Amino acid sequence: MVDNRLSSQREAPAGFTRRLGVSMVLVVGAFTFLIARLWHLQVDEGDYHRTLSENNRVRLKRVNATRGLIYDRTGRLLVENRPSFDVVMVPEDARRPQDVLSRLGGFLQQDVTDARQALASSSASHRPPFENVVLRRDVDWDTLVAVETRQIELPGVSMQIGPRRNYLYGTVAAHTLGYVGEVSVDELQRLSGYQMGDTIGKYGLEKYWEERLRGENGGQQVEVDAFGRKLRVLDEVPEMPGANIHLTLDLGLQQAAEEAMGDQEGSIVVMNPNDGGVLAMVSKPAFDPNLFARGITEDEWRELVTDPLHPLSNKAIQGQYPPGSTFKIVVATAALEENAINPSQRVFCGGSMHFGNHEFHC
Repeated sequence: MVDNRLSSQREAPAGFTRRLGVSMVLVVGAFTFLIARLWHLQVDEGDYHRTLSENNRVRLKRVNATRGLIYDRTGRLLVENRPSFDVVMVPEDARRPQDVLSRLGGFLQQDVTDARQALASSSASHRPPFENVVLRRDVDWDTLVAVETRQIELPGVSMQIGPRRNYLYGTVAAHTLGYVGEVSVDELQRLSGYQMGDTIGKYGLEKYWEERLRGENGGQQVEVDAFGRKLRVLDEVPEMPGANIHLTLDLGLQQAAEEAMGDQEGSIVVMNPNDGGVLAMVSKPAFDPNLFARGITEDEWRELVTDPLHPLSNKAIQGQYPPGSTFKIVVATAALEENAINPSQRVFCGGSMHFGNHEFHC
């Protein structure tokens, strides 16, 4: 009786064996999933994650050189540099860059089409890994605060401070000074020493003196966290600022010539007869070089290039016009040198001359 009672107590409850079997299957399945996942992460994607880990710890960051300043003949500053806050992204830190851009647009309550285009352009230009992509340049204070306070929700996105060209007098001497812009894909292929996002002289003296004005970029070895945010600087190579340029241009005379021209179309050039130095060069209508320095929009560019008065053309050196009465000085000088006339002789000009079967007008 006792043995039978003990035997019956040792028997498993009904359904226990089935539940035990299901549990074992679940445990084995869980361990199988974990092993497969570890194999995928450490073997299949081992090199990728190893690269992420190394670059997530220490990275090399470029420090853009400060562009040289431009002064007039009396030492008055015409073109300077000012601090600019740019929104940048490291796509490798974002994993899903397009989703991050969507969140960024929601936080800023702005369209991010231009940022998407910048990201697509960087991919097409064979951007080096972990190199910043500039999404938006020279943003306002509200945008700066919105990005800085939501760093955790925007992996890979950060703020970058850099020098931005500033033309102090706007349209004054715009054609002479020229403007700068972001280096293009074509320029990257033709020129050495530039990377995507660099600034380069595009027109006028900014382009002609590019080698002297640009300077040499420096670099920093920085430690960053998992979101790509800089923690500390480990080592640094300082940048070399560009050389300053002093022009023969006289700001006061330039402004006086601009006022004299008013809203008329044309040009004025004032030169020093002793050495040929250009003291003033006006071309109207003009443009504001600051549009290009901050990044000109498609609408602004379209308005400039479709303007029938061609504001981007320097009429003082690029326009082709009949010389008219100004050429009489050349003809008179040649006639005097050849003794064809004497200084007291008068020549009547009726506005045209009949030669052969054609009437030539002044």
